[in-house]
Amino acid sequence: MGDPAARDGLLRKAIDSYLRSLRLNPASAAAHFELGQALLYAGYAGLPTPLAYFDEYRRAAELTGHDSQIHYEAGKVLFGRWDGLSSEERDFAIGLLKGSLAGKGQERVLDLLEAWYLAGHDTGLIDRILPEDAAALRTYARFLGERALSLEDRLSALARAEALEVARAKTELDRAWGAAESLMPSEAAFRAGLALDALGSVKFYQALAGRELLDPLEFKALQRAARRVLARSWVEETGSLDDPEGIIAAYVEAEDNPAALGEFETFLAERRLLDERRAVTPFQSLKTLAFRMGLDLKLGRYNRVADVEGLLASSSTVLAPSGRASYARILRLIGQANLELNDAIEAAAFFEKAREVGSDSLDVLLGLERCYSLLDDEPRAAGVRSAIGRLVSPDQIDLGGRALAKGQTARVDLQTRGGPRAFRLEFTPSGPEAAPLVSVFLDGRVVWEKYGDTGLAEFTGNLGQGRARLEIQAVSAPVSLGRLLISMEIR
Repeated sequence: MGDPAARDGLLRKAIDSYLRSLRLNPASAAAHFELGQALLYAGYAGLPTPLAYFDEYRRAAELTGHDSQIHYEAGKVLFGRWDGLSSEERDFAIGLLKGSLAGKGQERVLDLLEAWYLAGHDTGLIDRILPEDAAALRTYARFLGERALSLEDRLSALARAEALEVARAKTELDRAWGAAESLMPSEAAFRAGLALDALGSVKFYQALAGRELLDPLEFKALQRAARRVLARSWVEETGSLDDPEGIIAAYVEAEDNPAALGEFETFLAERRLLDERRAVTPFQSLKTLAFRMGLDLKLGRYNRVADVEGLLASSSTVLAPSGRASYARILRLIGQANLELNDAIEAAAFFEKAREVGSDSLDVLLGLERCYSLLDDEPRAAGVRSAIGRLVSPDQIDLGGRALAKGQTARVDLQTRGGPRAFRLEFTPSGPEAAPLVSVFLDGRVVWEKYGDTGLAEFTGNLGQGRARLEIQAVSAPVSLGRLLISMEIR
């Protein structure tokens, strides 16, 4: 205000008005807060004040109970006067802010982080203020990355956030099992889905942060348990093995505990979903037969899987186009079972039949390669290796200078034989920043994150057989992607 006298007069009137209001209603949190504001501004103007502004903020906070907005506004005002606060006042302000930030979305956290950044971005201070809340920690980590601030603090925040996500997954999984036991499959599926979502956000930043906050074995066990609840709930709701979303298949693929698989098999059998009369009607359902065989194979019942060969030979069923995929899977499973039974000749025959049906998949070809190697049939093995070479990703992939804007992610799908690999990813900054922060994820796990002052990311990964997914994110600045080099030897 241009006229100091007019300004001072308005401030005195405002203070008098709020004091009169509080005499009428001393429990008004809003009036205490506004009085605190007026007293603060009066102090800025050098006017004498009848009360301390801090006491009014504290009284407002005490009266609001769970009104986080007033807590936040009061805390933010105090934060702006941090250097002038006493130790007691600082502790009070931290308490207000910490409580008002938890679970309130990223906008409020970002608002405070902007003020913190302008005030000199003291890491020790923000660590005291931020709540142990996964969303708040992720927002803080993103803020650090986008502003090209401390990488160490960013990695630590992300590792802590992931530990909190795993704790949330445990809680949701407990609720899912409770709902399942109470015969509420929809609720059980919903809770299990929330648990999987929480686990899916974990990229294992602890590996880069140098902190052991999560047990990888426990993490996998939680994933399997959540998938198991989802699969059981799906079966309870649909009463069938039809699996358009791959829920049942995902559980069976992930489960490595024979006892748990046996219990799931019993669960399905009790609902008469497994055709135990398949010797009489082998093609009543190709999908059911293929599912049953896959379960047998995981449980080590190789002879039972191989015996389906006789059913195929005696069947006169005409194969419909819609059944070709299931039929090819059945042939592949018989081939795999014969390999486990050390019958490479029979195994090769069924893998070749799977190819004839149209399944030139990587797992079929790798099975064939193994068969011909065992049989010392090098000409055929060489032919299969040539076919494999046409399927797997090359050792060098030109990403064509693909431009990534700040915050954008590029995905590179790979097809691999599996095993350890060394990667070299070339990139160049697209903006004025000489060393952009870049993150690289392999099959959902972070494998590299640094400020790319050399324009080169080098990392290793142990790939599974089949598809792999590489994701590259430009965190702090735009980049252009160059070549991706993949080597079998890890240096």
